[in-house]
Amino acid sequence: MKKNLTIAALLLAVSLPATAQDWSLGVSSGPFVFGDFFERRVRVGNEGPEGEQTIILSADTRAGLAVDLERSFSERWAIRFEGTFTRSPMTITQEGTTGEFELDAGDLDVTTIAVPLVFRINPNGAFRFYLLGGPAMAIYKLDAPASAQFSFEDAQTEYGVAFGGGVAWWLSDRFAIEAKITDTITTSPLDEDDFDNTPGADVKNPHNGHGTLGVRWRF
Repeated sequence: MKKNLTIAALLLAVSLPATAQDWSLGVSSGPFVFGDFFERRVRVGNEGPEGEQTIILSADTRAGLAVDLERSFSERWAIRFEGTFTRSPMTITQEGTTGEFELDAGDLDVTTIAVPLVFRINPNGAFRFYLLGGPAMAIYKLDAPASAQFSFEDAQTEYGVAFGGGVAWWLSDRFAIEAKITDTITTSPLDEDDFDNTPGADVKNPHNGHGTLGVRWRF
């Protein structure tokens, strides 16, 4: 997938028009905060609210890399082709009357590809704020131990949307420092049919938030 992303970026690059500075390249990194993939609430005995246990499957916060190629159509509008890459340990957390503990559920590789529209709130000045949103897909690959309770075969491609906003501090006509926050929501890589007979099970559509700080070069 990384190879395909590189090829796509190169194809876009060789098709550059004669006019300069309509394109820009961004590279950034920052914490990737995963939403919950699965939740199960179980009542233990008849003790009331204190008798409930909650089991949550999620992934730990880890740094991720983001690379994008942007094409401007006007002062305010542009389109981006963006890919993000991260790897994170997955954990099963249990909370309730029996105490709290975590179990190792394997390592999760996530590659997201998004094609958002960018709207620049203020197209001029040193600090330029913008909003973005558009279709996205995520490729989830879980390396889980044989005894893991949660698993899925091969890489799972899920579709959704990405939206967010950011600010670019332009130090010159071609170079900027950029901060951005995005939220990517996709369908779940877990199969809901696998939990039809599991009381209290809720397969969630993960919200994967990514805050990044990086650089942008316009050419």
